[in-house]
Amino acid sequence: MLLIERTEQLRALTGNYYANNDFTKVEGDIEQATEELARLVGEGVIALAEKADDSDPLRRLVQRPIAILATLRMYQKNDLSHEDDGRKFKVSTDGGDKLPWEWQLDRDDAMQMEAYYRAVDSLITHLNKTKPEEWTSTSLYRATRQLIVRSGAQFDMYFPINRSERTYLLLVPFIREAQLMTVADAYGADWQKLLDEDLDTDASKSESAAHYAAAMAVCLLAMGTALCRLPLKLLPCGVVRGYLSESGMRDSEPASLDDVRRASDWMRADAARWIDKMKRARDGSEPDYELLPRNHPRNKYCRL
Repeated sequence: MLLIERTEQLRALTGNYYANNDFTKVEGDIEQATEELARLVGEGVIALAEKADDSDPLRRLVQRPIAILATLRMYQKNDLSHEDDGRKFKVSTDGGDKLPWEWQLDRDDAMQMEAYYRAVDSLITHLNKTKPEEWTSTSLYRATRQLIVRSGAQFDMYFPINRSERTYLLLVPFIREAQLMTVADAYGADWQKLLDEDLDTDASKSESAAHYAAAMAVCLLAMGTALCRLPLKLLPCGVVRGYLSESGMRDSEPASLDDVRRASDWMRADAARWIDKMKRARDGSEPDYELLPRNHPRNKYCRL
C-alpha cells in the first residue's frame, strides 16, 4: 500500500506537480523514496503513518519528503524521452516552451533537494518531540542516547548545521567515533557523569564548563571527519562555506577540495584546544606544563 495514491495528493504535497500527469509513471519512484525514508527513520514509523488517518500530522510529515523526492526523480527522467530507437529530447518549434539550460536544471535540482531535506528535518523533529515507540526503539535513536550531543538542535549550539536533524543523524557515527576514540579517553574515568548532564530532559539545568568544552570538541572532531568522508552534497549548503568565511574567506566563494581539507584541519586544531579547556574545567585548575626538559647535571648537552 502506497502512502500517496493520487495525483491530487502529489500536487498538494509538492505544490508543483501537474494535475494532468500520469500517476502510474511516478509510482515506482514513490516506492523507492518510501524505502529510503524507512532506512532513516525505521519501518515502524512508515507503518505507523500508513495506519494513521489524514488528520494525524505524522501522516503528512511522512508523505511530504516522499512526494518531493519521488517527483524530482520523475522530472529528471523526463528531461529526455526514452524511446525504442534511443534517448531523445524534444525541441519546440512554435515559439512556446524552451528547454532549460543545464545550470538551470542543476539549480532546480539543488532547490528540490533542499526542500526534501527540510521535510525530513520536520519529520524527525516531530518524532523527537512526540517520541512514538516505533521511533525510540530504533537502533539509531538508541545510539544517540549514549552520546554527549543527542539531537540536531543540540548540535547546533556547538556547531551550526541549520538545526538539521537529518544532518545530525548522518553525523552520529562520526560523533560516536570522536567521543570514544578521543574525548572520553582524554576526560578520564568520570566520563559517564558528564554524559548524565542530559540537557534534553532537563532544560532548567545549567551546562557545566567541562560539558560544554567536551561537546565542542566532539562536534568539531565529528564534523572535521565527516568533511573528509562524506559527499559534500549530503551536508547543508553553506556549512563549509560559513566556517571558512568566519576564518577570513569570502562567503560567496565555492568551497574547493583544498578548502575542505583546510577546514577539516582547522576543526581538528580547534578541537584540541577545547579538549585542553575540558581538562582544565574538570580539574578546576590550570594544568602544569613542563616548559623545559629536565636534563642530567652531568650531561653537558641540552636536550630539546
